[in-house]
Amino acid sequence: MEQAVTKSELRVLMLEDTPTDAELIERELRKTGITFTSKCVETRDAFVRALEEFRPDIVLSDYKLPDFDGLAALEIVQRDHPEVPVVMVTGALADIEAVELIHAGAKDYVLKDRLARLGPAVQRALSAEQSVRERQAAEKALRESEARYKRITEGLTDYQYTVRVENGHAVETRQSPASVTVTGYAPEEFAADPYLWIRMVMPEDRELVNEHVRQILSGKNVPPIEHRIIRKDGKIRWVSDTTILCKDASGKLLTYDGVIKDITEHKLTEQERLASAKRLEQTLFQAIEAMAATVEARDPYTAGHQRRVAALARAIAQEMGLTDDEIRGLYLAATIHDLGKVSIPAEILSKPGKLSRMEFELVKEHAQNGYEILNTIDFPWPIAQIVLQHHERLDGSGYPQALMSGQIKFEAKIVAVADVVEAMSSHRPYRPALGLDAALEEIVLNKGKLFDPAVVDACIKIFRERGFNFSI
Repeated sequence: MEQAVTKSELRVLMLEDTPTDAELIERELRKTGITFTSKCVETRDAFVRALEEFRPDIVLSDYKLPDFDGLAALEIVQRDHPEVPVVMVTGALADIEAVELIHAGAKDYVLKDRLARLGPAVQRALSAEQSVRERQAAEKALRESEARYKRITEGLTDYQYTVRVENGHAVETRQSPASVTVTGYAPEEFAADPYLWIRMVMPEDRELVNEHVRQILSGKNVPPIEHRIIRKDGKIRWVSDTTILCKDASGKLLTYDGVIKDITEHKLTEQERLASAKRLEQTLFQAIEAMAATVEARDPYTAGHQRRVAALARAIAQEMGLTDDEIRGLYLAATIHDLGKVSIPAEILSKPGKLSRMEFELVKEHAQNGYEILNTIDFPWPIAQIVLQHHERLDGSGYPQALMSGQIKFEAKIVAVADVVEAMSSHRPYRPALGLDAALEEIVLNKGKLFDPAVVDACIKIFRERGFNFSI
């Protein structure tokens, strides 16, 4: 005998294009004693909409419809609502089609000339789905329990402790005999001095440790913390403190266990690695500054152009919420975005009049030249690509590759706007400065066509609202 459906009122979504068949399906469900609300649709759009709005507990789908079929419907459910079981209800079905449906995720199929099987099939599908959900919930709880246990066992040392809790207060603490290994203090010394555990913590770290304990006593599961202690012999050591809580059935905290592990060597290694990375990054910045100076030494009319573009690009990126790491890479790329001009004759760069077509084509090569110089360096950021693309435009009218919007790196879109605004605002050999207002008007006029709209908006905002200027 099939187990009864326990849900008080079932939501049944039918994909059926024959009204009389829909009525027969509803009649068979009522015979089974199932209380339900139904909705019948027959097109793909209506089906997708009903899945979102009607939120069915089960789908009963015909296999063949005029412009849609049950297999396609099944694929939609499996992709967007995998928790909803599907039972196929169809007039005729070949064996190979039945196998295909089951493999695709259908819970069952019922032929329309045997609708007496429908009620039991729905019962089985719902029961199976409930069992799956219960099993998944149990597996999740087990995984969480194992993870909590692993936090303790993976870091096991000889120094372990247990704290007994009453009414939200620690009333007794037991230390393992090997507490002396990490702290220099034996268990009996901790027992004789209830505050020894906090006094051995470095003064600068005590608030961190006290807050950690407060969180635990309030019943919260907390991640491990790292802090410094002063051993009995006066040596300062780094330790990690990992805890796991034990509660009764009502959720009341009874005890918590912890493991304290000496991680001093690991911390020293990590600090040295960070210091080394900082030195390397500083060297990288200095090298890029030297490259930028080389370009500007050959082109006195644009002296400071790259630095000002870099400052503006960084301000735009900060306004747009890029990460610190992304901003560092963007700033470096903008600082040397015209590096490729070292290969262009100085007389062309400083020519007071309008460039000839051939001269302009030669100048346009600076983006590619810069890329070829930088592409040989293993930067932690896509600096070479940003330099290559800083003259590309959203509509494909830029150079050197005539890329469209989706092909251009976002950082290059920022440099493009910053480059135009700074260039128009500054004096050039072939024209006087056009001014900031004209520069901002230019990017607004070409917003969405040549320049990224979000970048333009951020640029306008930092000038108009944040008070940015190139003297910063």
